[in-house]
Amino acid sequence: MDKNLELKRQIFHLLLGIIIVALLYREVLNIKSLFFLLLAGFVLSLLSKKYRLFGINWFLKNFDREKETLPGYGALTYFLGSIIVLGLFEKEIALASIMVLALGDSFCHLGRFGKISNPFNKNKLLEGTIIGIVFGAFGAAFFAPWKAAFFGSLIAMGVEGLELVVFKRKIDDNLLIPVIAGLVINLF
Repeated sequence: MDKNLELKRQIFHLLLGIIIVALLYREVLNIKSLFFLLLAGFVLSLLSKKYRLFGINWFLKNFDREKETLPGYGALTYFLGSIIVLGLFEKEIALASIMVLALGDSFCHLGRFGKISNPFNKNKLLEGTIIGIVFGAFGAAFFAPWKAAFFGSLIAMGVEGLELVVFKRKIDDNLLIPVIAGLVINLF
C-alpha cells in the first residue's frame, strides 16, 4: 500500500466531509443537490473508464486506489452515505454523523503508528480506533450533545473495525460509519 497515496486520500476524505457539512449547514447543498452530484459523479466515473477527462483523471490518479473496480468509488460512497443519513435523520444528526465519518475515519489512520492489534480485526490497530473515536466525537459534538456524539462515534468506529461483510462483500466504511453513528446519536 502506497502510504503517500493513503495520506492524500485521508486529507481529501477529511476535507470533503467538512466541506459537505459546511455547505449543508449553510443550506448551499441539500439532499437533492447531493443526489445530483452523486449521479454526475457516477456518470463521470463511467466515462473516465473510456475517456481521458480533464481534471477528473488527475483526481483519480492522485486519490483513487488502483484496485477499485469503479473509478472514484470512495467519493461516490461518501456522497451516498451522506445522502442516506440526510434521508433517515434530522439535519443535526445527519451532520453529526457525517462528521464522525469525516474526522473519525480520517484520523483513525494515524493509528498505523500503534502496536496493539484490534482484538476483532488483526489488520487494524486499537490505537487507530481510539483516535478515530476521539476525533469523530469531537466533530459530531458540533451538532449533537457531547454524550450522544461520543457514543455515536464509539459505536460507529467500533463497528468499522469489524469490517462487516454482506453477500461476500465488505460494507464500505463511507456507508457504514454515518448510518451507525446516526442510529446511535438518534437514541439520545
